[in-house]
Amino acid sequence: MQIVKKRATLKTQVYDYLKESIIMGGLKPGERLIEEKISEELQVSRSPIREAIRMLEKDGLLLVNSSGGVTVVEPSIQDFQHLYECRVEMEPLAAFYAAERRTQEQIELIRINLLQIGKILETNDIKKVHDANVNFHETIISASANPFLVSMISHLRGVNSFYRKSIIEENPLHIEHAMHDHQQIFQAIVHQEPEKARQLMKAHIESDYIQFMKLSSKSRED
Repeated sequence: MQIVKKRATLKTQVYDYLKESIIMGGLKPGERLIEEKISEELQVSRSPIREAIRMLEKDGLLLVNSSGGVTVVEPSIQDFQHLYECRVEMEPLAAFYAAERRTQEQIELIRINLLQIGKILETNDIKKVHDANVNFHETIISASANPFLVSMISHLRGVNSFYRKSIIEENPLHIEHAMHDHQQIFQAIVHQEPEKARQLMKAHIESDYIQFMKLSSKSRED
């Protein structure tokens, strides 16, 4: 039985639990969430569950229909295509400005993320690899110091979580290639080379998308 400790930020604990369940497959795409069941499982009241659901709806991971029913989103191939069209423009822009505006503290955070990814790859822990990869990208986005850009990219998190996980699960070796990309992007940001950082991030996202489409095509054929 999963038990949430009753301390501050209950809604955040419930949010983290549900988000992990959705991304890692405990809650399947299209599956309906039942508040009563979650309440019993986590031993919390329905109030923090409802707050967490609102947060996950905003993230794009849950759908709440007009009657109040809640289901896990089912991203389509077209959803992933639209995601790519946004990411390939916005994240390279974030990398450009990160190279111009990053602080020393942010440089250290990115460095730590890279070290963590390297260590986690040896454990073959899909969740930890996914989380470390997210942290790497989000630290760069934050380092752009452009609140409008940060806000727009944050709306892509939901579908992007499914997208990243599918690549990691289907081809763990691709993460090693991504690590090489990450190192190059990091060096461009360290040396404050905005245009190089932009180009490297764009190539990285394009490579991810090509890999994803190959996996999706193979899956449909099977």
